[in-house]
Amino acid sequence: MAQSIGANIRAKRRSLGLNQGDLAARLGLTQANVSRIEAGAKGPSGEMLLNIARELGCDVRELLGVEQDVKTADLDDDAKTFVLNTIKGDPQFGTYLRSFAKDADNLTEEDWKFLSVHLKLALGYAADAIKARHLSGNF
Repeated sequence: MAQSIGANIRAKRRSLGLNQGDLAARLGLTQANVSRIEAGAKGPSGEMLLNIARELGCDVRELLGVEQDVKTADLDDDAKTFVLNTIKGDPQFGTYLRSFAKDADNLTEEDWKFLSVHLKLALGYAADAIKARHLSGNF
């Protein structure tokens, strides 16, 4: 996931005629940090991703490679199984989900973007960590 985000950042930066140093200066980073993000060696935090999107004049979803027209979707069976298994393994997670569900009408578009970005990043990092554990035999 970090590699595709990095590739999307690189493509958007290049389409604007910026080099890594230009973007780094706008973000208060070094060129080396931007290079690592674009190479997928270092995933940006949710806050940094928002800053990058702002500096590149795009929506975060564009950098994540997410369709912007998609507003809602029903959970398919795999997603439902994932959520139920997660709640079973961590009952407090279920409490958080129920709390968000109750307050969903009070969340702003920006709140939903924030939640979405952070969940995608967390799931992407978790998937990478699980793969790494399996490859190293530490599972």
